[in-house]
Amino acid sequence: MWRVVLDNTALTSALLNPKGKPARLLDYALQGKLRLFITDRMLNREGKILRQKGLRLHLGMNDRDLSSFLADLPVLLCMVEGAGRRSTARAASSEAELLTCATKSRADFLVTSARSLLHNVPQFETRIVRADQLVRLLDHGV
Repeated sequence: MWRVVLDNTALTSALLNPKGKPARLLDYALQGKLRLFITDRMLNREGKILRQKGLRLHLGMNDRDLSSFLADLPVLLCMVEGAGRRSTARAASSEAELLTCATKSRADFLVTSARSLLHNVPQFETRIVRADQLVRLLDHGV
């Protein structure tokens, strides 16, 4: 079973568009074909993203429904310990947290659309891919 980390863009897309490629990755996780990992900080960031009025309305959820939904996400997403320190640069902090999650979970794949990550990946076995690339591999039974 592949170990996968989704960045917040992929996770948000999966939650907002149930027919998209990132959502297929959630389906594969529910089917037991892959295991998804996240840190507390990444989950909190996802909560802040989904609490934006336009996105919350798109989901058709009030604050209480959204809080319940976010509380249930760790059932699908395996929690790993995050970076543990705050950075003053938000983008750098987000990227560091994503890479920490991939490292600590020993992820096979990191799903992102951020090209900047390609230059900062430490030498470990995680492959950086887009959601459609990983779905294609899973569809072909690789």
